[in-house]
Amino acid sequence: MPDHRFSFSLIILLLIITLQCWAIADITLYATDFSNATGWETNSPSSFYFDEKTGRYHYQITGGTGSYAYYPLPEPFTGPFTLEFDVYPILTEEKSSFRFGLGTDGYDSQKGPVIIAELYNQNGEKAFALTSITKENLRSQTFSIPGKGNYGGKTVRFTDGDEYRIRLTWYPAERRVSMTVTEPGDNTPLFSHFVMVTGKLEDFTHLFLTSVGEGQNGRKAEGFIDNVSLTSQAMVKTTPEPTITTRENTPIPTLITSVTSIPDADSDSTLSWENADHEDVNGIYPTQKRTPLPTPPIPVPTEKTGLFPLIVILGVGTVFIFFRSY
Repeated sequence: MPDHRFSFSLIILLLIITLQCWAIADITLYATDFSNATGWETNSPSSFYFDEKTGRYHYQITGGTGSYAYYPLPEPFTGPFTLEFDVYPILTEEKSSFRFGLGTDGYDSQKGPVIIAELYNQNGEKAFALTSITKENLRSQTFSIPGKGNYGGKTVRFTDGDEYRIRLTWYPAERRVSMTVTEPGDNTPLFSHFVMVTGKLEDFTHLFLTSVGEGQNGRKAEGFIDNVSLTSQAMVKTTPEPTITTRENTPIPTLITSVTSIPDADSDSTLSWENADHEDVNGIYPTQKRTPLPTPPIPVPTEKTGLFPLIVILGVGTVFIFFRSY
């Protein structure tokens, strides 16, 4: 009978491992290849719309217009996630920016919680940029320009007319948001960096493109997005972002491993390209002063990750009972 006991125990163990893997599998919150734009809404149909000819979603983000387009998630979402999408900029004028990410109702690029990827064209720099703003309105930001937001690699610029694949990942356990840019079909990073976060990034409710919050009046960024995918995981791997090894032998970025000082969230100071020398050493600084928000409710997790301990208990109990019977 010992052989039977061993076989039974092995089956129980394999069952536990299988159910554990199922519990941490990716959960797709939203995905579209824009065969249509079902569920997308906008306050400017002439600027944001589904383009049947290209099978993509058209954007024209014009400063000063307050225009936006959004997709509402079924329910508020809190937890680790990965947002991936393709962007094809056609025209990004001086002092304009493409902005797409995850936030809340209001679609404000300056009000947290928000995580946004940008194609940022100020002073002709045409930089990739990552911005996160917490509920306390603490901003963390980095650019693909050395010295901007503690990026230490080689300058990486986007080019209108080229297509890019962007991945944003939020690691709550590490308080880190990362951004990786590649060319579609090529996993070699063109730009990869991250920012550290102090504060709450939770209760996301909308995906959106927006001109709300900043932008030079009348300056526009135009192009298309496609292949949007928002996934959640019960556990996000904590391995570092891939080292950038481009054809130009781009130097490895200097990564931030800790936050040493955080400015007062009520401060009136803000970071701009003109006063970048005053940025906090960790790339975190307060946004423009706003009326404090009431204390947010305790977030309700959208993922059920407590299944594994119960499975273990049931499995051990079953094995114990089986052995007692012999």
